[in-house]
Amino acid sequence: MEKDHVQSLNRGLAVIEAMNRARVSSLSALHALTGLPKSSLVRLLETLIEGGYVVRISRREGYALTDAVLRLSSGVRHRDLVVDVARPLMEAFTRRHKWQVSLATSETDSMLVRFSTRHISPFSREENFLNRRVGMLGSAVGRAYFAWCSDEERQFVLNALRAAGDALAGPDRAADLEALLARVRADGYATIERPRSDATRSFAVPVMEPGEDGPLGALAFFYYRSTMTEPQATRRYLPLVTALANEISAGLEQARARAEP
Repeated sequence: MEKDHVQSLNRGLAVIEAMNRARVSSLSALHALTGLPKSSLVRLLETLIEGGYVVRISRREGYALTDAVLRLSSGVRHRDLVVDVARPLMEAFTRRHKWQVSLATSETDSMLVRFSTRHISPFSREENFLNRRVGMLGSAVGRAYFAWCSDEERQFVLNALRAAGDALAGPDRAADLEALLARVRADGYATIERPRSDATRSFAVPVMEPGEDGPLGALAFFYYRSTMTEPQATRRYLPLVTALANEISAGLEQARARAEP
């Protein structure tokens, strides 16, 4: 019974997250995004309507979130605790090793770059991705996050990507995607193919959620193709970047413990 309640809560939260992607959401759109049966969606939506979190616009247009959902984030700090913890650790890493590192967290079917040491790296890449979204399957940070997230979250993200028309997430690419994820997990890092005209290369590792099996984000390390190959970069810097990711996770756990009343 308890497991059923947890599953219902997870499904309800998945519906709210899916509805947050659009002003108004039809039942068909929510079905495509969440993968939940329409009959289950109707029951969940009726429960959310009773709770005041959702309103039904019309049979044709569908449903919309109400301002009541803002109460769910009232305890969230203005400045994200993850960034507060990661900033000094990442800056210390770049001051010591010179190369740029960036931290990204998940945003449904993409990753949001939350902090970067571009401003202090003498080897910083030309393009600034701070506060920009990057693709979940088309970026190293996205692949690192996706490879270590739970099966349930992975399926939700895949449904969202498929609804958005992402070719890499198509059912016909399932075998290729599983092989990619297996390779990422075996290697301990993720990367992407870049055109030869792009001088920048990178690899990314997950930053694990303290006390959980899944990640809270991913950490990317940037270097130049002219300075080292991927095997050279990972042999020298992968242990250091992985250690940095672990420091961020441990620091977040300590910061949360201090913040508890």
